[in-house]
Amino acid sequence: MVRYRCFDERESGLSVCAKSPEILNFRKVNEIKSERCLFFGDELLDRFLLGLRPGYVFLLYGSSQCLAVSLHLSVRVQLDLQKGGLESRVVFIDAGNSFDPYLAAQYGEKYALDRDRVLDRIFVSRAFTCHELTSLITETLGKALREYGARLAVISDVIELYRDPDVRNIRCLDLFKIALNSMVSIARAEKTIVLATSLNEDLSGLDLFLRAAKERVDVILRFEERHSSTRLILEKHPTCSTGSLLLKQPTPRVLEEFLEVTRDR
Repeated sequence: MVRYRCFDERESGLSVCAKSPEILNFRKVNEIKSERCLFFGDELLDRFLLGLRPGYVFLLYGSSQCLAVSLHLSVRVQLDLQKGGLESRVVFIDAGNSFDPYLAAQYGEKYALDRDRVLDRIFVSRAFTCHELTSLITETLGKALREYGARLAVISDVIELYRDPDVRNIRCLDLFKIALNSMVSIARAEKTIVLATSLNEDLSGLDLFLRAAKERVDVILRFEERHSSTRLILEKHPTCSTGSLLLKQPTPRVLEEFLEVTRDR
């Protein structure tokens, strides 16, 4: 039986107040240069994004491929530094009930990693309401990262739970902003990578939740699926030019692997 570990899956209420994101975020140049990045394992894609740097919040959206990418990175972060990893565990908050341990294990096998060891180093907690998700992010995530020594936090399908029809939209948006502010503060304070995904292919620039996320995260990568390729649009980055495009024909090798494994299932 495939196993993976979970952290604090108790249902919890929410009693939080909004916390201001860090105002001062200056660091010494030597500290920035010495930071290790997490890489995708595809030369062109890594050159395009310059890797995933600890201390930043990343948003991947626009396609179900974002889930596959997050699982792939959850395996790659466990690799040693020479192979583009961070020798790290992972904290995975599953807001879409979509975490697939079998798919993660298959990615591990591609790197000749023991499947049980791969899954033992991914700590998963599921949220089923926007209140639970906000509580996990604001109250539990930072502690979990420290306890498990994780350099990568994944919040999967981060927007959908905040579309709860039983909660007033304005209240959901307020909760979402609280969660976003906490993600930014935690990434900075813990010097970790926070990777949020949205799998909804129909999100538009007018969506209030997407707009709130874009205002607060550091890096935004949009996925557009084509018949024979995937178009990656870098919408926001602190050092790369905004509006940069990556158009590859055929689909980038790293994404071909995602699709192959997904098709096999």
